[in-house]
Amino acid sequence: MQPNTESLVLTDDFIQCWQDAGGHLQRQVEGGPAWIRAHLDHPIMEHLSFRLGNQLFFVRIEDVGGQLKTPGTEENLVRIAKECQGHACIMPMKFAFGHWIPAEKGWGLVSQKDRKPIDPPALVTDEKIEMTDWELHDFAVQVVRQNLIESGESVTGWNSNPELQPSIWLGGDTGLQWVVVQAVRYPEEAKIPDNIHEIEAAYEPKGAKGNFAYVSFANEHQQRDTPLKDEEKPLPLYRGEKVFISYSGLLDINNE
Repeated sequence: MQPNTESLVLTDDFIQCWQDAGGHLQRQVEGGPAWIRAHLDHPIMEHLSFRLGNQLFFVRIEDVGGQLKTPGTEENLVRIAKECQGHACIMPMKFAFGHWIPAEKGWGLVSQKDRKPIDPPALVTDEKIEMTDWELHDFAVQVVRQNLIESGESVTGWNSNPELQPSIWLGGDTGLQWVVVQAVRYPEEAKIPDNIHEIEAAYEPKGAKGNFAYVSFANEHQQRDTPLKDEEKPLPLYRGEKVFISYSGLLDINNE
């Protein structure tokens, strides 16, 4: 494991390496994998992440020459992979002939734990895997972000770590705003977090306006027009399968 030192600066060399690594992974399967993280906005827990079938892969790029400054830490890579029940992967890269190329064969990935090669398609199974809270929160953030962009808002930043709030930042003519995002599984109801006014106070000096938004998820086959019976459980939300989505829009944090 590399030392736990994090670079917050994205150098041109790292960006080129990141782009070449992503391009290589994209070419490994027709149409590319289902990308989860394919951007370099902070905070950075993994450099790239994707879903293939029912499996999630979280990737940290590593320069075999040891000269490249890379953001994030291996500890954070392991953390997000664990919370999402995915695979923590290292992608060793080397610079040759003006490009960064994988140092390993195939997908170019090795396990963070034992450095053995990882072949993502070989790990895909027919097992139905229920989405973790971290996965669902990331899904919710992307739903809110996409809706804001489509409505003409200027999204200046976002993060998918449920332990870090706000989840989304807005700029533009309306001024600086932030959004606390909450993911809800049917039939649960959303609730503005108890610490919402602590967050408001922290960003008040910047003149930022606070918002709350939630996204409710249900299995697409879930009957939602009648309440669940006593001890009846809702249908699970499975990774990679369709779900019903209900988005609240931006809500005033003072209307609790």
